[in-house]
Amino acid sequence: MELNDYQDQAGETDVLTGDDDLLPLLGLAGEVGQLIAEYKKRQRDKTGYRAFREEVHEELGDILWYAAALARYNGFNLDEIARENLTKTRGLFRPPAQLPPHDRFDSDAPGDQQLPARLTVTFVETEETTPRGETLQRVRMYRGDQPVGDPLDDNSENNDDYRYHDVFHLAHMAILGWSPVMRRLLHRKRSELPTVDRVQDGGRAAAIEEGLTAYVFTMAAEHSFFTTLAHVPPSVLKTCTKMTSHLEVAARSAADWHAAILTGYQAFGQVVDNRGGVLTADLDNRTLSYDGPATAMYVGP
Repeated sequence: MELNDYQDQAGETDVLTGDDDLLPLLGLAGEVGQLIAEYKKRQRDKTGYRAFREEVHEELGDILWYAAALARYNGFNLDEIARENLTKTRGLFRPPAQLPPHDRFDSDAPGDQQLPARLTVTFVETEETTPRGETLQRVRMYRGDQPVGDPLDDNSENNDDYRYHDVFHLAHMAILGWSPVMRRLLHRKRSELPTVDRVQDGGRAAAIEEGLTAYVFTMAAEHSFFTTLAHVPPSVLKTCTKMTSHLEVAARSAADWHAAILTGYQAFGQVVDNRGGVLTADLDNRTLSYDGPATAMYVGP
């Protein structure tokens, strides 16, 4: 039976009063509660409770009925909902290595205003004493022997290694082909395209990227920085896509964001464990790799 056929036939048995979708919503919640109760019975009596499969089978049917009613009351059809859900879940949980290539956002900009197709940088951590006598761990990023951006500390009373957070901007650049922050640090703003320079590469876009990076870091801290979790919570991905919906990166999917975040946190874990190291961002292959520890030559200001 097709889902839409089921939805139509289920409507013929709908005796709920009125056209308010609250009743099917409450019914759906109630049936989920019944399903949980069945699970509780099985946990309490693992060998003696033999009706579990039959009861779950029935409760799932009731859940489907209320889902069909809720969809019908809101003008949706189950076939469309099912197709869109499969598209979303197939995308969200696709490994980064399976992502298709994407068009570059800056392909129409002069070469010296494009993000580099391949970029190798080195993160170096040093311990420094401030004029006030504070001892801080600071991280510097180098391209060759040239510093990229300013030295960073955690800017926090707690040591949480956020001083390495430029790794996440590198992941955005490598996987999404987008990072207003890296454009600024690498002096690759598209100045010959004034509107693009102002909107896509400007201060607001960079602030949004920095804000999202801090937000995802907060969420990641609640999930062991994604070292024990194979996926990023969908609510985090939804926030990323909503916050950037007016920017060029809106062309990237939730699956792209999923890959960018996981890739970034894998690299973050490696540089934190090694207190620095060499990373290579490859925009054509959409990868960010850890190449090894930093060499002794990187001790500069």
